[in-house]
Amino acid sequence: VEPYVDCLIRELEQTKEIIAKKRIKVRAVYVGGGTPTSIGAQLLDKVLQHCHFDAPEFTVEAGRPDTITLDKLRTLRVHGVDRISVNPQTMSDEILNVIGRRHSAQDIINAFSAVRSVGGMAVNMDLIAGLPGDTVESFEHSLRQAIALDPENITVHTLTLKRASRIVIEDQWENDYAD
Repeated sequence: VEPYVDCLIRELEQTKEIIAKKRIKVRAVYVGGGTPTSIGAQLLDKVLQHCHFDAPEFTVEAGRPDTITLDKLRTLRVHGVDRISVNPQTMSDEILNVIGRRHSAQDIINAFSAVRSVGGMAVNMDLIAGLPGDTVESFEHSLRQAIALDPENITVHTLTLKRASRIVIEDQWENDYAD
């Protein structure tokens, strides 16, 4: 991970040079497109030191609740992160298991509480409609649970199967080798 972080930092510094040279005003910084909080707090701190672009909004995608710790949350706040994504996908333990997530609905609630205890960050939560095993009723249950937590934003995505996703790979295997 460290060599990747070092390359990322070089890229961030090059980006800063381009922004300064072209006099671009950055309105928002979004660190994500994965789960940046999957690295340790020290490496996260190292990356975030290079993410300051004087933008009024600074978001980090925390994604999976098993990557959210108080140390990482405090690191985010030290760097001025004011928005965080906590992405349950669903609040159903059964469906989480079906889609290969290693956390529970309670883990999501605990992570959300940790974010609130540190304070200073608006929370976005992503839900996915149409997950395998999901029904209208179970999705409604997930949505109601997310609403009850009172995040600043809830984003609802519809399921999109990507080529390398576990669901597609297992389905392809079953189609090719089931008989």
